[in-house]
Amino acid sequence: MEKEHKAMEVIHVVLRPAFAICLFLTQFISNRTSFFTDDPYLLSLGAVFIVAGLSLLIAASIHLRRTDGADEIITSGPFKYIRHPIYVSIYILSIGLGLIFFAWIWFLVLIVFIPLWWLECKSEEKEMKERHGEEYVAYQERTDMFIPGVV
Repeated sequence: MEKEHKAMEVIHVVLRPAFAICLFLTQFISNRTSFFTDDPYLLSLGAVFIVAGLSLLIAASIHLRRTDGADEIITSGPFKYIRHPIYVSIYILSIGLGLIFFAWIWFLVLIVFIPLWWLECKSEEKEMKERHGEEYVAYQERTDMFIPGVV
């Protein structure tokens, strides 16, 4: 149990910087002639994803901040539909950036990191169950982890 906890601490500390570094490095590995894609459709679609990701991130952050310091489960705003809206917003934003930069390796990094983000979310949920008990279990039962109606 202690070993699992230490492993999750390492993942928690290393995950975000590793994700950012890997995405940054994909820009130099990709073989292309310009920094952004030349395809106006990919640029437009990327912009839509970026706006959606930022909107979700801002909304989730606002709802988190409203309860800052309170020991309660946040069930308003995006948390009403998704248990981990900040993680979802990071992925939506990253997909948008990947479309704008259009580096195929970018999407490979996103796929490789999915299980790591999932492990971190499961660890957070375990802590929430320990802290809030049945109240959090009920929240889990009525709210999807990442995509409403799917996962």
